[in-house]
Amino acid sequence: MRLVVIPPLFDPSLEPDLGPGLGQDVGLLDVNAHFITRLTSAEALGELAGGYALGGRGGADTAAARTRALFARAAARITARGSHDAGRLRAMGVALRLAGENDPALRLAADDVELVDGTTESGADVVLAAQRTGLLGPEAQWAREVAGDRGVHLVIETDQQLPAAAVLLEALGPERVVLCGRFAVAHREALRALAPFSAAVGFDDWAPTWRLREEWSGDGTRIHWVRRAADWKAGVAWAGWLAPEEAAALPGEAWHACRGAALTVARLTSWAEVTGADGSRTDLRPVLELAGEALLAVELLVGAPGVSADETGTTARSLLHGPAPRLAGLSPFRLPADHGGRAAATWDGVPLTRHPSPGHDLPRWDRFGAPGTLDEAARTAAIGGLNTEFGAVSDLYPGRFACCVLNPGAGSCPEPPVWEPSAAVVAESGPGPDDRGPGSFVVNLRTGSAFRLHPKLTPVVERLSSGDTAVLDRISDAVRTKLTGRLLQAGVMRRTQ
Repeated sequence: MRLVVIPPLFDPSLEPDLGPGLGQDVGLLDVNAHFITRLTSAEALGELAGGYALGGRGGADTAAARTRALFARAAARITARGSHDAGRLRAMGVALRLAGENDPALRLAADDVELVDGTTESGADVVLAAQRTGLLGPEAQWAREVAGDRGVHLVIETDQQLPAAAVLLEALGPERVVLCGRFAVAHREALRALAPFSAAVGFDDWAPTWRLREEWSGDGTRIHWVRRAADWKAGVAWAGWLAPEEAAALPGEAWHACRGAALTVARLTSWAEVTGADGSRTDLRPVLELAGEALLAVELLVGAPGVSADETGTTARSLLHGPAPRLAGLSPFRLPADHGGRAAATWDGVPLTRHPSPGHDLPRWDRFGAPGTLDEAARTAAIGGLNTEFGAVSDLYPGRFACCVLNPGAGSCPEPPVWEPSAAVVAESGPGPDDRGPGSFVVNLRTGSAFRLHPKLTPVVERLSSGDTAVLDRISDAVRTKLTGRLLQAGVMRRTQ
């Protein structure tokens, strides 16, 4: 029997559909799920909160440590609700960021990993990070115990999995490991020259297809995951995250079974001319007509060649407030790497110069210069400013998770307003982050904000946070109007999706 092993860090809302490609006698060892469960459970978050509150984590800045403790407790309460929603994903992000805060090699986010020294585009940096990190030891031991002496197909789908893949390769023994997955196959020549990957048995072009985990699919339906038009399967429900040209390449019948799709867009002058990350333009009007606007969302890239902050802001606001597909989120633009040396010297008509990146043997992006383009600081400021502007009034995706694209349905939430799933009420027995002593706080993981509650309002807001909106009927009109207004303004209650 062979085992298909999924290293951390990968989308926790997806699972592989192994199919017949490796034969019948194949099992799954989802190390990614083990890692996520261990670090992001309500119990793990409670331990993190205790560590910050007692001074064992967070260094000399006691106010910052108390704030981290507060957010960890809020994330623990949200996780303990047992819902699989945006609140759970944001709580997961809090757990991973805090768990990796003091690691010597890795910094974690809900949907990303960064190396403390270097980049995942450099194999040497990846290997050094794998040797130094203290985050993956329990997974290495667990995988070694469960795998026994069975052969292994180690699936590397993304660069984010590289440090964990290196750790698992060493733990399992490379002499029984075959490397597979989209990233491994695309970069096989570089990996063949990079220890410990070079010691693996070899490479297999096989890669699993993916589906949403049942708990993240909304109603339990098996939903096939699509990233390219070639991934689509006739006759099955699907969702996807697609470049504009990939969405346009899908046959018309595909959209009848679509449960939701996000489109990655770098410039949007009109739906007749939508520019993707590679600079090509696509007419998406047929897609909008076939899919319907409610099924689609747009991930807007910030910092594309020749695209100003003002243009990006205008596009984002039109998606946020207009009748077109909704705004999913804002991400930094990255120019896809030129692997063949034949890339165009322009991007959507804007001349650009690609800059070499020595030592990047696992390249995904090219550094570039182009007139009228935001530099890194301006790009970061633009994303931060728009996220702040939209924070309390919009429900952007909590990250690049497959489950986020599922269409929640059009229309408004029921009246009265409903509690934001990413918010919680947390009681603090110590001085609190504001150093004003014990009390209760409302913490909103969506906006990254918190405020102290008046003691007289705490019981009402706690009831609201548990879903009991009927409690609003038992307070005066004046108090209800003032309270709901404050909670709506803070984004911890919402009237619409």
